[in-house]
Amino acid sequence: MNKEQNLLLLQQELIKGIYAPSRSFCFISKNDKYREVFAADFRDRVIHHFLVGYLEEIWEKVFIHDSYACRKGKGTKAAVDRLQSFSRQVTKNQSCHAWFLQLDIRSFFPSIDRQILLDLVLSRLENEELRKLISIVIMHDPTQNPIFTCPVSEWTKIPKDKSLFGVTKGKGLPIGNLTSQFFANVYLNPLDQFIKHVLKVQYYLRYVDDFILLHTDREKLVLWQKQIAGFLQDQLRLQLHPHRQYIRPVSNGMNFVGYIVRPSHKLVRRRVVETCKKKIGEALSTMTKETSTISSLSFPPKQYDRLFSTINSYLGYFRHASGRSLRDSLWRKFPKLSRIFMLQNFQVSKRWILPFHAHDLYTQFSYFRSHFSGIIVFQVGCYLELLNRDAIWAQKELGLKKLRPRKGFYARAGIHQRKRKSFFLKLAEKNVLVVAQNGKIGQNVLDRTGVCIWYDVR
Repeated sequence: MNKEQNLLLLQQELIKGIYAPSRSFCFISKNDKYREVFAADFRDRVIHHFLVGYLEEIWEKVFIHDSYACRKGKGTKAAVDRLQSFSRQVTKNQSCHAWFLQLDIRSFFPSIDRQILLDLVLSRLENEELRKLISIVIMHDPTQNPIFTCPVSEWTKIPKDKSLFGVTKGKGLPIGNLTSQFFANVYLNPLDQFIKHVLKVQYYLRYVDDFILLHTDREKLVLWQKQIAGFLQDQLRLQLHPHRQYIRPVSNGMNFVGYIVRPSHKLVRRRVVETCKKKIGEALSTMTKETSTISSLSFPPKQYDRLFSTINSYLGYFRHASGRSLRDSLWRKFPKLSRIFMLQNFQVSKRWILPFHAHDLYTQFSYFRSHFSGIIVFQVGCYLELLNRDAIWAQKELGLKKLRPRKGFYARAGIHQRKRKSFFLKLAEKNVLVVAQNGKIGQNVLDRTGVCIWYDVR
């Protein structure tokens, strides 16, 4: 059944009022820590996107300005910029002392009471069909007959209070659904309103369940801490995390959404830096082979793309802090990066990908020759070819047969790909770039990209 038929079937289910969510895909994800993830079926994600788009127009008018997760025009950068602005205001540009109270909710997503959430959402919705659909989505229990996509033994890595399989009936939203991120803001909106309009806190902001209040009076923060804990328990059936409640001087720096924020500057958290180094190191280790004399880097398109995205993602993160020295330290720690990427400011580009579609083989070769002084091995169909000066060298040193030059070239030599292993052994102690066809047709010629480089390390 194709996508269009699936959509039509989903439409009929909605019209007839018989829609029910499909089984969720369940697995354990590991980034900085292990998390239980429930991924909705594609047809259910269509419903989620529709609902969030519809509800956002209603709730954006209700939310306070200073909640920053999963909202258009917000995000981590806006959050840390606002927090830094608050820290400057409350300290009068570091001319007076101030404190911050940082709080975190214990097991937030698994602890959300779905009935309380449903009541909040329905309080601003009159359309009966939408009320029914939202009730189905919110009250759906993803732990009922899920499809496990990783071994069940992986759940031993998750604390019981972090898993939906261990919560009381009617509790918990699945991490992984678009609706869960939006509903988190709806669920904590009463807290935001209480802090801003009842406690009248001037300097307050929240990112998901991590929130910060600033004031010049430490005792005022102690009082607010108790009042917030009581409100969460009484109104939302939530508890503050017992080990993540801090009252500290603003001058110490505030550890928030991956940054250490001070009035004068921002730093990237050490854990973020270590995760970045670990990911780059692991990627390079799978791409690298080394002997006492030769180091080789293989970077087929998928691996190349993945590492490219990872590095640019972290560099973008570093750019919003005092991250120039951190960026430079990465290049010193991983010198191989400069072999396959070009760094400009806080962004990398792929060294061995043509930044344009070439009209012919000669233009492709000229680009790679201008960026690489060693031997270039070019894939042309089922052959590996050396061109111009490389061809003359190969004929003389390796005994390769002289071939008729291609248009624009003065020399050509090559072998069939089935002989590539023995051929590459002969090139083992040379600086070599292998350029392969990627299967995509450019302008009159197949696109080509660098896929492997090796060089003498003596």
